[in-house]
Amino acid sequence: MVSELESIRRWYLYNRIVRQGYFDTLAKLPPEELTRDRGASFPTLLDILGHSIGGIETWIVRMSAVNGEKFKTDDIPEPQNLSDLRAYSNAIDGFVDQFFARLTDPELDREYLVPKLPPWWDEDFTTTFRGTLLHVIEHELQHRGELNALLWQIDVDPPVLDWDDAVKGQPWATPAKQERRRKSG
Repeated sequence: MVSELESIRRWYLYNRIVRQGYFDTLAKLPPEELTRDRGASFPTLLDILGHSIGGIETWIVRMSAVNGEKFKTDDIPEPQNLSDLRAYSNAIDGFVDQFFARLTDPELDREYLVPKLPPWWDEDFTTTFRGTLLHVIEHELQHRGELNALLWQIDVDPPVLDWDDAVKGQPWATPAKQERRRKSG
């Protein structure tokens, strides 16, 4: 049986793997499709994906200051296009790896103060590492669903992957489960 921390870490790995499919799908679209205002939570497909990755950065960097030295993000340029956004994602994934490398199961219960940040929230609040890590997973899933809906509107199949497809080949994916998936098609 895996620990809770390992389970959460696997969710982050799953999201990272699936996110690469979105980069590949978006790379096949004409540039005007990437930058067209769609009236969604954020105007463009790139803006939505960038916001999702920015949420990972915001929360992981915030928590890094609580359980060690704060990650330095000053050298990461603001993404201007899909290629920049992929590089940004890879840099943030490096921070996620560093954060999980120094996180322990007991620290999931660690509380920390989150200062107000209008317009997102208007007052300070306290939360736990667990609550934050799960929030970031949900946040990415929410925006991935939004991207799926927008891609369907332009007759593009999103890289909809279920857990088993995404983790195929990972050392923690059981051979029996992989075989069942292969046979079921």
